[in-house]
Order: sequence, then C-alpha cells, then structure tokens
Amino acid sequence: MDQEILYKQIIEEWELENVPEDDRTEILEEIAKTIHTQFLLDAYNVCGEENFKALEASVNMGNEFYETTLKHTIPNYEEIFQRAKEKVYISFKKQAHLS
Repeated sequence: MDQEILYKQIIEEWELENVPEDDRTEILEEIAKTIHTQFLLDAYNVCGEENFKALEASVNMGNEFYETTLKHTIPNYEEIFQRAKEKVYISFKKQAHLS
C-alpha cells in the first residue's frame, strides 16, 4: 500500500486533521511504527519462524525483492496489515477513553 495514501487514511480515521503539522508528523511516525510492529507480530504468527526469517533476510535485498517475498510467503499480507492497523486503532481508542 502506498505510504502517502496510508497516512491520509490514518489522519482521517484518527481525526488528526486539526493537529498542527509538526505534531501530526510525529504522531503519524509513532502510529506507523506501532502498526508495523503489530504487523510483524501477526505475520510471524501466520508464516512461522522459518518463513519469517526468510522474509527478514529479504529486507536487506531491496524493496522489490522484499515485496515479492512477502507476497509469496503471506499471500494475504494486505489483510493482515489492515487487521494490524485496526488492532492498533482499537487499542488507542480504548486507551483514550480510559484517560
């Protein structure tokens, strides 16, 4: 998924439109890191240790090779990513309501 499109979606979903741009950029970076971490955890659970190690190794070989390996190893990786994004969003909303 295109990173710029993803950021626009997160800004809308998380209602960050009125946050000053510098703060919004910082928030988006933290959200992206958290979603990425959740995605990696979920991907590991789906593909197992051996395939995950191959996926990790492919990162060092460039984006195209990584994407090809990702598509081969986890054909439904986009669904897993969307679920990871949703998990992070739900967790954030729960925490915001507890504050």
